[in-house]
Amino acid sequence: MPWYGSHPYLNEFIRENNCRKILEIGVYNGENARSMVQAAIKNAPPHEVEYHGFDFFSHHSASRVGRKLDDTGCRYKLIEGDTMDTLPEAVKTLPLMDLIFIDGGKSFREAVSDWENSSLLMHDGTGVFVHNVGFSGVGRMVDEISRDDYHVEIFYAPAEGSVALIKKK
Repeated sequence: MPWYGSHPYLNEFIRENNCRKILEIGVYNGENARSMVQAAIKNAPPHEVEYHGFDFFSHHSASRVGRKLDDTGCRYKLIEGDTMDTLPEAVKTLPLMDLIFIDGGKSFREAVSDWENSSLLMHDGTGVFVHNVGFSGVGRMVDEISRDDYHVEIFYAPAEGSVALIKKK
């Protein structure tokens, strides 16, 4: 399984937790987006599934990703640009999410910004998955998350490396 495709642990979490509201930071080619939405519509009608994707969309256009999501029947919004700019504005109007997948910038500054903004969209059952914990900036961000407020589990995903799952305590 390539590192940029779908991530089975996300789909498992979505199915087991009846996730309907999904946020992804780092959409890339939209394959993971489509896979997560397909997992969600196993438990809910497509029109009840909401996907929000943030990316530069420099390699794969938002319209190409949108066509993949159109095929699922879900409601979606794709936000183009740097999440250090787009996410702080978007969190003001986004609903609380059931699953958040952070696979964006790898620097400490970018990772902290993505985490801090994503954490504002958590409810008690939200799972936040952070990809690429092996990168020093991402790993440092995960290390600095308050263990008094959050349960942080780091696991190894074959062909991907270390991933963190963060949930509210």
